[in-house]
Amino acid sequence: MEELHFNCPAYLAQRFWLMCAERRETPGAVLREFMLGEISKTDAGFEFDLKAITGFDAWAIREGKQGGTQR
Repeated sequence: MEELHFNCPAYLAQRFWLMCAERRETPGAVLREFMLGEISKTDAGFEFDLKAITGFDAWAIREGKQGGTQR
């Protein structure tokens, strides 16, 4: 995620939604990627296996595939 340094929460929120649209990802997917990256920077031993926890890989979740059906 790009470095964002704004004093205006409304502008920050607007930029976040535009970034999600540009990447064609849900806000949750963008935040998850950001949080996992930040945690990994501070904890070298951190491993997160999304598929082991949810049963779906990141691509399937981004595409909205759950339980063999699409949303």
